[in-house]
Amino acid sequence: MMLVSLIVTTGVYAQKNKRTSAYNYNKEFDNSIEMYKLKHDAKSLKKAEDALNLAKESIEPAITHEKTMNDPKTWLYRGIIYYNVAHLPLDLDSVGKVDREAGKISFESLKKAKELDVKGKYKKDIDLYLQNLYNLYFSQGATNFNDQDYNLAKENLKSAFDIQEVRGSFDTTAAFYVGLVSFMDKDADNTIDYMKKCDEVGYADPRIYIYWNRALKMEGDTTAALDVVIKGRKKYPEELSILLEQAQIYLEKGENEKLKESLLKAIDKDSSNANLLFLLGKTYADEGDKVNAEKYYAKAGEAKPDFFEAFYNIGAIYNNQASELMKQANDLPLEKTDEYNALIKQANVNLEKAIPWLEKALKIKPDDTFTRHALKEAYTRLKQYDKAKALGD
Repeated sequence: MMLVSLIVTTGVYAQKNKRTSAYNYNKEFDNSIEMYKLKHDAKSLKKAEDALNLAKESIEPAITHEKTMNDPKTWLYRGIIYYNVAHLPLDLDSVGKVDREAGKISFESLKKAKELDVKGKYKKDIDLYLQNLYNLYFSQGATNFNDQDYNLAKENLKSAFDIQEVRGSFDTTAAFYVGLVSFMDKDADNTIDYMKKCDEVGYADPRIYIYWNRALKMEGDTTAALDVVIKGRKKYPEELSILLEQAQIYLEKGENEKLKESLLKAIDKDSSNANLLFLLGKTYADEGDKVNAEKYYAKAGEAKPDFFEAFYNIGAIYNNQASELMKQANDLPLEKTDEYNALIKQANVNLEKAIPWLEKALKIKPDDTFTRHALKEAYTRLKQYDKAKALGD
């Protein structure tokens, strides 16, 4: 019995000694990596790497032995060691990549330590390394975002968010940026999930409703997208960007009355926005309301003097009216001469009105084939042959 007791006791001490060895090797790593940062010499680096490898080898048996596997200290040491493994590429190179697999092991170990530490004996150290790990993932996610590696940015920022959840905190900034980079990565599900989380905790950023609704549209759910935009409008009634999202949905659904209402409200807030004015003009044009179409196209041209499409579209309104009148004239019986002449006269009046707008458009885009052709026909029809000749073939 004494022999059995001795063997068991020796086994326990052996596992605790391994854990202590892991701790000491990790301390040796800390000292060696600091020396490497000062001297940048191969010897210090080799010593640091060897110490870290020995720390990993020493801690692994302790997490499976029945006498140490339920001790929070074991998992804390493991979390610290693997944090150093995860961070090592950044110690060696400021643009290096985090060892994500080691970071995952560190997180799971620190999480386990927190679960086992019911008395809170190691709370301070556990929280410290969870925060260090959070900082590591968040900063790496920001780097990935700036490098436009949106998939990796998403994974790193999600890890940062998960770490803060374990610490008992909802990180609204991380959640928002997970949603944002998910949208950039064309990942509608995660965009919707994280923007919804932000809304539920009252995170104050109108962009939540912009990316949330766009992700829903990516999935083809325009009804839910509109609900999100309306939700955003209630929260931010003066926010132009959300109003424009609402207008876009109405445009896509062909709900012109609601579209016009949204655009007019948007223009009230930003009366010099040429794109809004142009879109409202086009909405009226699509309905056949030429008077209001011209009115808002002209306002768009005033707001943006080089707005080719605005000037061209006004010219096209009159040009198309002229074409329709000429068609009506040509369809008349031969004996209806007076009616024919009246229609042709009206057509020519419309061509005269079209010319100044088409000339403005051509001045902005001198090589535009359609504008040149429309102007040349108008000049010829009105017997302004010199102007038609000047446009060339």
